[in-house]
Amino acid sequence: MANVFEIDIKEVVAKLQKGKDYNIYTLYRDVPINIKVPFSWFNISKTSEVYLAFNWKNTSMKHAFKTGNSVYVKIVIPYQNTELSFYIKCSVFSSAGDELVLVADSLIELPPFLKRSSVRVEFDYKHKAYAKLCLKDLDECFSNPPLKNISETGFAIKIEKNENKDIILDKIDKIKDLAKRDALLDVELYIDGDIVRSKANLVNIYEEEDELYAGFKMSVDKKDAAKLRSIIMKLQQEIIQEIKSL
Repeated sequence: MANVFEIDIKEVVAKLQKGKDYNIYTLYRDVPINIKVPFSWFNISKTSEVYLAFNWKNTSMKHAFKTGNSVYVKIVIPYQNTELSFYIKCSVFSSAGDELVLVADSLIELPPFLKRSSVRVEFDYKHKAYAKLCLKDLDECFSNPPLKNISETGFAIKIEKNENKDIILDKIDKIKDLAKRDALLDVELYIDGDIVRSKANLVNIYEEEDELYAGFKMSVDKKDAAKLRSIIMKLQQEIIQEIKSL
């Protein structure tokens, strides 16, 4: 791919066509949301901030585009005998009324969530979702950590920060030890009364909005894979309906 990322972002937005539909992506509870809306105008402020506006009067997914959220505008431009596809990473400046106004930040090849091999969904307070993680060789289990999200190939658990500090540090040390040893765990995922069994390895520990999480890659047998796929599809539909109703 040609290195479009060395182009000044002001040159790119100047090529956007008024009235043309553009695909805009964001995440809502880890589900990719895509709208296709016509471009209205752009403006460059005295401090060189680049503003983009789109007419989204007829859009039903407005609630997913909250102020401050990262959103991505897909751009396709002709290049030699082919086309280049890339994205303008933006944040939401205003989502009130009939216009979605974005602040352009940078040019990227592809949003990270569009690289995923399977759709991921995030749990909210309405769902009872937790995991049981066991090391068979040590006969040791982690007791019911809540699930943050899940896909067909992995999940993340929340490391509760409201526990005693020594307990938290002990959990983190144990989880880090799993990563060092690339330990294979026997996993049971409890999701609203359903149980999905799998094998999993720890892949990362990360912090998000001052909360601590551990991410796992998992493999599921054919029977439980079908059950998990059904659970994820149901959660996706629920999330889409939630957006449209707000």
